[in-house]
Amino acid sequence: MDDDYREPEPFESAPARTATETEWRFAAPRLILVEWHDAHADWHNRVMADELFASPTYLPREGVEALACPCGNYKQLTVAGTWGGPLSLQCPCPSPLRANSDAPWAVNLLKRLILWHADATSELRQLNDLIIEHHTAHQIYRDRVTDLVDNSAAASTAHDLRALMHAPIPDNNLLPLARAVARREERETRPMRLRRALREVRLTPEGERPRYAGGPLTRYLIRAMTALADSDDRDLVFTEEGHRLLDTIDRVTTDIQQHDPGSTTHR
Repeated sequence: MDDDYREPEPFESAPARTATETEWRFAAPRLILVEWHDAHADWHNRVMADELFASPTYLPREGVEALACPCGNYKQLTVAGTWGGPLSLQCPCPSPLRANSDAPWAVNLLKRLILWHADATSELRQLNDLIIEHHTAHQIYRDRVTDLVDNSAAASTAHDLRALMHAPIPDNNLLPLARAVARREERETRPMRLRRALREVRLTPEGERPRYAGGPLTRYLIRAMTALADSDDRDLVFTEEGHRLLDTIDRVTTDIQQHDPGSTTHR
Protein backbone atom coordinates (compact mmCIF):
# COMPACT_ATOMS: atom_id res chain seq x y z
CA MET A 1 0.00 0.00 0.00
CA ASP A 2 1.14 3.56 -0.79
CA ASP A 3 3.29 5.17 1.92
CA ASP A 4 2.46 8.64 0.54
CA TYR A 5 -0.96 8.37 2.14
CA ARG A 6 -1.84 10.22 5.33
CA GLU A 7 -4.55 9.69 7.92
CA PRO A 8 -5.06 11.75 11.11
CA GLU A 9 -5.55 10.12 14.50
CA PRO A 10 -9.29 9.63 15.21
CA PHE A 11 -10.84 11.79 17.92
CA GLU A 12 -12.49 8.84 19.66
CA SER A 13 -10.82 6.04 21.60
CA ALA A 14 -11.33 2.31 21.08
CA PRO A 15 -14.93 1.04 21.38
CA ALA A 16 -15.59 0.72 25.12
CA ARG A 17 -17.13 -2.73 24.98
CA THR A 18 -14.04 -4.40 23.53
CA ALA A 19 -10.42 -4.75 24.54
CA THR A 20 -7.75 -3.22 22.36
CA GLU A 21 -6.41 -6.74 21.75
CA THR A 22 -9.62 -7.80 20.02
CA GLU A 23 -9.03 -9.11 16.50
CA TRP A 24 -11.39 -7.28 14.17
CA ARG A 25 -12.53 -8.62 10.81
CA PHE A 26 -15.35 -7.05 8.82
CA ALA A 27 -16.44 -5.90 5.38
CA ALA A 28 -15.08 -2.46 4.56
CA PRO A 29 -17.30 0.44 3.47
CA ARG A 30 -17.95 0.66 -0.26
CA LEU A 31 -15.12 3.18 -0.56
CA ILE A 32 -12.22 3.71 1.84
CA LEU A 33 -11.09 7.25 1.11
CA VAL A 34 -7.57 8.15 2.21
CA GLU A 35 -5.48 11.30 1.78
CA TRP A 36 -2.84 11.33 -0.96
CA HIS A 37 0.03 13.81 -1.33
CA ASP A 38 2.23 14.38 -4.38
CA ALA A 39 5.65 15.73 -3.35
CA HIS A 40 6.61 16.61 -6.95
CA ALA A 41 3.44 18.63 -7.47
CA ASP A 42 4.02 20.40 -4.16
CA TRP A 43 7.53 21.43 -5.28
CA HIS A 44 6.20 22.54 -8.70
CA ASN A 45 3.48 24.69 -7.11
CA ARG A 46 5.92 26.38 -4.75
CA VAL A 47 8.13 27.29 -7.70
CA MET A 48 5.10 28.74 -9.51
CA ALA A 49 4.18 30.82 -6.45
CA ASP A 50 7.72 32.04 -5.75
CA GLU A 51 8.31 33.09 -9.36
CA LEU A 52 5.10 35.17 -9.36
CA PHE A 53 3.99 33.99 -12.78
CA ALA A 54 1.19 36.07 -14.30
CA SER A 55 -0.87 32.92 -14.89
CA PRO A 56 0.69 30.16 -12.77
CA THR A 57 -0.26 26.56 -13.55
CA TYR A 58 -0.70 24.58 -10.37
CA LEU A 59 -0.80 20.78 -10.29
CA PRO A 60 -3.05 18.78 -7.96
CA ARG A 61 -0.81 18.14 -4.97
CA GLU A 62 -3.18 16.55 -2.49
CA GLY A 63 -6.63 15.06 -2.16
CA VAL A 64 -8.41 11.82 -1.35
CA GLU A 65 -8.75 8.61 -3.29
CA ALA A 66 -10.19 5.14 -2.79
CA LEU A 67 -7.75 2.72 -1.15
CA ALA A 68 -7.18 -0.33 -3.34
CA CYS A 69 -5.68 -3.80 -3.30
CA PRO A 70 -2.35 -4.11 -5.19
CA CYS A 71 -4.41 -5.72 -7.97
CA GLY A 72 -6.25 -2.40 -8.41
CA ASN A 73 -9.60 -3.47 -6.98
CA TYR A 74 -11.11 -1.04 -4.46
CA LYS A 75 -14.48 -2.71 -3.85
CA GLN A 76 -15.64 -5.46 -1.48
CA LEU A 77 -12.49 -5.34 0.61
CA THR A 78 -12.27 -7.02 4.02
CA VAL A 79 -10.57 -5.23 6.92
CA ALA A 80 -8.66 -7.12 9.61
CA GLY A 81 -6.44 -6.14 12.54
CA THR A 82 -6.31 -5.02 16.16
CA TRP A 83 -6.67 -1.50 17.56
CA GLY A 84 -3.25 0.14 17.28
CA GLY A 85 -1.90 -2.69 15.12
CA PRO A 86 -1.14 -2.92 11.41
CA LEU A 87 -3.93 -2.68 8.85
CA SER A 88 -4.67 -5.77 6.79
CA LEU A 89 -6.87 -5.66 3.69
CA GLN A 90 -8.14 -8.77 1.92
CA CYS A 91 -9.45 -8.59 -1.62
CA PRO A 92 -11.82 -11.04 -3.36
CA CYS A 93 -9.34 -11.24 -6.25
CA PRO A 94 -7.80 -14.67 -7.14
CA SER A 95 -4.58 -13.82 -5.29
CA PRO A 96 -4.52 -15.26 -1.75
CA LEU A 97 -2.17 -12.51 -0.58
CA ARG A 98 -3.34 -9.75 1.73
CA ALA A 99 -2.10 -6.16 1.67
CA ASN A 100 -0.61 -5.23 5.04
CA SER A 101 0.81 -1.96 6.38
CA ASP A 102 2.03 -0.82 9.78
CA ALA A 103 2.71 2.73 8.59
CA PRO A 104 1.26 5.39 10.92
CA TRP A 105 -1.41 6.37 8.39
CA ALA A 106 -2.54 2.74 8.05
CA VAL A 107 -2.71 2.25 11.83
CA ASN A 108 -4.84 5.39 12.14
CA LEU A 109 -7.02 4.28 9.23
CA LEU A 110 -7.65 0.92 10.88
CA LYS A 111 -8.78 2.75 14.02
CA ARG A 112 -11.17 4.87 11.97
CA LEU A 113 -12.58 1.80 10.24
CA ILE A 114 -13.04 -0.03 13.55
CA LEU A 115 -14.95 2.97 14.93
CA TRP A 116 -17.04 3.07 11.74
CA HIS A 117 -17.80 -0.65 12.03
CA ALA A 118 -18.79 -0.38 15.71
CA ASP A 119 -20.88 2.77 15.14
CA ALA A 120 -21.11 4.29 11.68
CA THR A 121 -22.32 7.61 13.10
CA SER A 122 -18.96 8.11 14.86
CA GLU A 123 -17.37 9.02 11.55
CA LEU A 124 -20.17 11.48 10.83
CA ARG A 125 -19.52 13.22 14.17
CA GLN A 126 -15.79 13.42 13.50
CA LEU A 127 -16.26 14.72 9.96
CA ASN A 128 -18.75 17.32 11.15
CA ASP A 129 -16.25 18.65 13.70
CA LEU A 130 -13.39 18.63 11.17
CA ILE A 131 -15.42 20.49 8.53
CA ILE A 132 -16.46 23.16 11.03
CA GLU A 133 -12.87 23.53 12.30
CA HIS A 134 -11.34 23.91 8.83
CA HIS A 135 -14.15 26.11 7.55
CA THR A 136 -13.58 28.50 10.47
CA ALA A 137 -9.85 28.63 9.62
CA HIS A 138 -10.77 29.18 5.96
CA GLN A 139 -13.04 32.10 6.87
CA ILE A 140 -10.35 33.75 9.03
CA TYR A 141 -7.77 33.52 6.23
CA ARG A 142 -10.31 34.72 3.63
CA ASP A 143 -11.28 37.74 5.75
CA ARG A 144 -7.64 38.64 6.26
CA VAL A 145 -6.96 38.53 2.52
CA THR A 146 -10.07 40.63 1.84
CA ASP A 147 -8.98 43.24 4.38
CA LEU A 148 -5.51 43.46 2.81
CA VAL A 149 -6.97 43.90 -0.66
CA ASP A 150 -9.57 46.44 0.44
CA ASN A 151 -7.04 48.49 2.44
CA SER A 152 -4.45 48.27 -0.36
CA ALA A 153 -0.88 47.14 0.00
CA ALA A 154 0.25 50.67 0.84
CA ALA A 155 -1.79 50.70 4.04
CA SER A 156 -0.76 47.20 5.06
CA THR A 157 2.13 46.43 7.34
CA ALA A 158 5.19 44.58 6.12
CA HIS A 159 4.25 41.78 8.51
CA ASP A 160 0.80 41.43 6.90
CA LEU A 161 2.22 41.30 3.40
CA ARG A 162 4.88 38.79 4.38
CA ALA A 163 2.24 36.57 5.98
CA LEU A 164 0.11 36.74 2.86
CA MET A 165 3.03 35.94 0.54
CA HIS A 166 3.92 32.82 2.55
CA ALA A 167 0.36 31.67 3.12
CA PRO A 168 -0.71 28.30 1.69
CA ILE A 169 -1.64 28.23 -1.99
CA PRO A 170 -5.42 28.75 -2.23
CA ASP A 171 -7.44 25.57 -2.78
CA ASN A 172 -8.81 25.99 -6.30
CA ASN A 173 -10.92 22.86 -5.90
CA LEU A 174 -13.09 24.24 -3.11
CA LEU A 175 -15.28 26.64 -5.09
CA PRO A 176 -16.14 24.14 -7.91
CA LEU A 177 -17.16 21.62 -5.24
CA ALA A 178 -19.30 24.21 -3.46
CA ARG A 179 -21.01 25.17 -6.70
CA ALA A 180 -21.71 21.52 -7.56
CA VAL A 181 -23.25 20.89 -4.13
CA ALA A 182 -25.25 24.10 -4.06
CA ARG A 183 -26.88 23.50 -7.44
CA ARG A 184 -30.24 21.77 -7.10
CA GLU A 185 -31.78 19.90 -9.99
CA GLU A 186 -35.46 19.00 -10.33
CA ARG A 187 -36.63 15.99 -8.25
CA GLU A 188 -33.13 15.52 -6.85
CA THR A 189 -32.94 14.24 -3.27
CA ARG A 190 -30.06 15.35 -1.06
CA PRO A 191 -28.17 12.03 -1.42
CA MET A 192 -28.69 12.21 -5.21
CA ARG A 193 -27.33 15.76 -5.21
CA LEU A 194 -24.25 14.66 -3.28
CA ARG A 195 -23.61 11.74 -5.66
CA ARG A 196 -23.97 14.00 -8.69
CA ALA A 197 -21.62 16.60 -7.20
CA LEU A 198 -19.04 13.91 -6.44
CA ARG A 199 -19.16 12.74 -10.07
CA GLU A 200 -18.65 16.28 -11.33
CA VAL A 201 -15.50 17.02 -9.30
CA ARG A 202 -13.69 13.67 -9.40
CA LEU A 203 -10.42 13.47 -11.32
CA THR A 204 -11.04 9.96 -12.66
CA PRO A 205 -13.85 8.91 -15.02
CA GLU A 206 -16.77 6.73 -13.97
CA GLY A 207 -15.73 3.11 -13.51
CA GLU A 208 -12.18 3.91 -12.44
CA ARG A 209 -10.93 4.23 -8.88
CA PRO A 210 -12.37 7.50 -7.52
CA ARG A 211 -9.76 10.22 -6.96
CA TYR A 212 -10.33 13.82 -5.91
CA ALA A 213 -8.04 16.82 -5.51
CA GLY A 214 -8.23 19.38 -2.74
CA GLY A 215 -6.96 20.76 0.53
CA PRO A 216 -8.14 19.78 4.02
CA LEU A 217 -11.59 21.39 3.88
CA THR A 218 -12.28 19.96 0.42
CA ARG A 219 -11.07 16.51 1.52
CA TYR A 220 -13.32 16.40 4.57
CA LEU A 221 -16.30 17.60 2.53
CA ILE A 222 -15.63 14.85 -0.04
CA ARG A 223 -15.38 12.21 2.68
CA ALA A 224 -18.57 13.43 4.35
CA MET A 225 -20.48 13.52 1.07
CA THR A 226 -19.30 10.00 0.23
CA ALA A 227 -20.27 8.66 3.65
CA LEU A 228 -23.79 10.05 3.32
CA ALA A 229 -24.33 9.32 -0.36
CA ASP A 230 -23.12 5.71 -0.17
CA SER A 231 -24.36 4.59 3.25
CA ASP A 232 -26.20 1.59 1.73
CA ASP A 233 -28.62 0.01 4.21
CA ARG A 234 -27.39 1.96 7.24
CA ASP A 235 -29.60 4.95 6.37
CA LEU A 236 -27.06 7.38 7.80
CA VAL A 237 -28.80 10.28 6.10
CA PHE A 238 -31.80 9.82 8.39
CA THR A 239 -29.87 9.72 11.66
CA GLU A 240 -29.46 12.77 13.89
CA GLU A 241 -25.74 12.85 13.03
CA GLY A 242 -26.58 12.52 9.34
CA HIS A 243 -29.00 15.46 9.44
CA ARG A 244 -26.43 17.55 11.28
CA LEU A 245 -23.69 16.72 8.77
CA LEU A 246 -25.96 17.42 5.80
CA ASP A 247 -26.79 20.82 7.25
CA THR A 248 -23.09 21.53 7.83
CA ILE A 249 -22.23 20.59 4.24
CA ASP A 250 -24.99 22.86 2.88
CA ARG A 251 -24.07 25.75 5.17
CA VAL A 252 -20.34 25.57 4.41
CA THR A 253 -20.70 25.16 0.63
CA THR A 254 -23.24 27.99 0.49
CA ASP A 255 -20.86 30.29 2.38
CA ILE A 256 -17.99 29.39 0.06
CA GLN A 257 -20.06 29.96 -3.06
CA GLN A 258 -21.27 33.36 -1.84
CA HIS A 259 -18.09 34.80 -0.38
CA ASP A 260 -14.99 33.17 -1.88
CA PRO A 261 -13.02 35.02 -4.57
CA GLY A 262 -14.19 33.93 -8.01
CA SER A 263 -17.83 33.37 -7.05
CA THR A 264 -20.44 35.21 -9.06
CA THR A 265 -21.73 37.04 -5.96
CA HIS A 266 -18.34 38.09 -4.58
CA ARG A 267 -17.65 41.82 -4.37
